[in-house]
Amino acid sequence: MSCGLSDSLDSTIVITELQLWSHRFVLSSDVNKYEVPYPPETPTHCYPQGSFISMLFDDNFPYDYYKYLYSEKPDRLSWPWIVRQRLLIYPRSAKYMVISDPDGENIFQLQQDDFTMLDALLAYRMDSTSLTVIDDASASVSFVLDATTGLSIVTASMNTLTTELSKLIFVYLDLCVNRNISNYDGTEPISTDGPLQTIYELYVLDKYFQVVSARDTDVAPYCPRREE
Repeated sequence: MSCGLSDSLDSTIVITELQLWSHRFVLSSDVNKYEVPYPPETPTHCYPQGSFISMLFDDNFPYDYYKYLYSEKPDRLSWPWIVRQRLLIYPRSAKYMVISDPDGENIFQLQQDDFTMLDALLAYRMDSTSLTVIDDASASVSFVLDATTGLSIVTASMNTLTTELSKLIFVYLDLCVNRNISNYDGTEPISTDGPLQTIYELYVLDKYFQVVSARDTDVAPYCPRREE
């Protein structure tokens, strides 16, 4: 996986939660189950808490924060056995990356628009009824949280957002909050590079398929709601 890193390291870097959620998503997918290769699932005890990657895919994300900084774990004897087994085929370049807030690096090269939309997604994961999504190409991208009421508003559009990940989060939230499918009805994918954006776009596509299928069968549209 590249994560914005050198292409020469594509097959020699592992981020546990990206592998785990890629594996789980593809196996449960309605649209892509038999079309996308999936990585092996790493042991659950290696699964970090509060990762922004988990928040992207977990409909019941249980935390009120997310982490996005990573550091290399150099002690290879401490790697999960399945990681050692796969990565040590490339002993010179193998790297195992783990969450390391606040001292790690922004290896996914997240930008301001990404953080704005991740904050909005966190608000949605915490309480799916608390978020208002406004599609407005004439306004600046913003996320406003009213600490008194607990309600929040995200304002954005496909034209004003500047990164692939932020656009994918926006169309996902617009689908779930407003039942709007017009922002994602073309034939060109939003993601063009990077495994995170690619697998997340497949996840978003699956949600669109579920909503459109529910409309066609007069079944209440599906969007995830946090389980009690």
